[in-house]
Amino acid sequence: MTLLTPTDLQKILDERIPALLDEYQVPGAGIGIRIGGEEIAVGYGVTNLEHPLPVTGDTIFQIGSISKTFVGVIAAQLEKEGLLDIDAPVAPLLADLGQLDGRITMRHLLTHGSGIDAQYMIGRAHELLADHADDSIQASIKHYAEDALMFAPGTDTSYSGPGFMVAGAVIERITGRAWADVLQERVLDPAGMHQTFTTADQAITHRVAAPHDITDGRARLARNEGWQLGWQLPGWDVPGGGVLSTPRQLMRYAEYAKATDPEVGFTRTLASRQVPGLDIGYAWMREPKRGMLSVGHDGLTIGYASRFLMLPEADLSYAILTNSVKGKPFVRAVERVILDALFGPQEPAEVPPFDPEAHAFLEGLYDCGFYGQVRLRIRDDRQAFEMIALPANRGDGSFTIDPMSSPWLLPA
Repeated sequence: MTLLTPTDLQKILDERIPALLDEYQVPGAGIGIRIGGEEIAVGYGVTNLEHPLPVTGDTIFQIGSISKTFVGVIAAQLEKEGLLDIDAPVAPLLADLGQLDGRITMRHLLTHGSGIDAQYMIGRAHELLADHADDSIQASIKHYAEDALMFAPGTDTSYSGPGFMVAGAVIERITGRAWADVLQERVLDPAGMHQTFTTADQAITHRVAAPHDITDGRARLARNEGWQLGWQLPGWDVPGGGVLSTPRQLMRYAEYAKATDPEVGFTRTLASRQVPGLDIGYAWMREPKRGMLSVGHDGLTIGYASRFLMLPEADLSYAILTNSVKGKPFVRAVERVILDALFGPQEPAEVPPFDPEAHAFLEGLYDCGFYGQVRLRIRDDRQAFEMIALPANRGDGSFTIDPMSSPWLLPA
């Protein structure tokens, strides 16, 4: 690792980020970087294309599924205090909300191994929340408690936002407190995260990045779009994706995690993600990055894409927040700028020759649930696979996000 400081990195970002914003049509981005005891929190671009203000290191973004890590932190705290057994069935705690499968444990919920699908809780939010219906975390469970599971708990992995609704409800029952209050008392206040919120009412008096999408290659404001009824996500989505924060605040979170994880252990491995080298802790995604372990999570909501990672071996943490639902390629590009500056350009991976006959069995149609389907086929030049997105086209009018396409895929 070079001896670059966060201030040195800011100079590099100042040179590179404006062009990347333009290339990827991202209106604005906030970036926080912490190395050892030093940090920066900076912003680029604008909060809103129609009513622009400069993004700063204190601008609020929806951070999406980074929110899930807060659930993991609190679950680990409760376990250490003897209030939660992560391997005990959760159904008895929630018996009045429906007949959840009796095999599901908190370990399964935190590691996406519960088999709960129920992505329609997101896609059909407008329908399910019509006429001012209850959007509380516990109310959500009644919708899917008796649905068939995708697989027996603990036998497979499938990303499950509704699984974190259940986890949030369990924590509410154990503590006797609303999720937002538990989060405030157990993480936000101790970490000094006084500008991290769960509601629009809390955020509205601060500088907030508005959501954007891309149409015909150009960024545009995304107003009244997505699964939520307005800008704020439904209450049942808050544990899994509804936290609102800033680059500087997430650096406070990194500092808090660094200080408390050795004692509480919320980033330690709980399960494999069914891919060699990819594991999951108490909701924290664990994977190699530049030859070191990285621990963190990505986030995606309508209008926002983000990443928060810690590399303990390098004493490095960073958060990259954008106000574009199509911002993930930008996030990856910024991450590459940061890591290249610190560790040097990454050596290209050795790609083994592609044998189309040996891998022909992988061709086919794959279901992506909420996102629709993808078709995997061998390219006409027989040099690799290509993945073709087949977005969901549901007759019930429920909301979906298009799955990803890729013109070039090779087996690992």
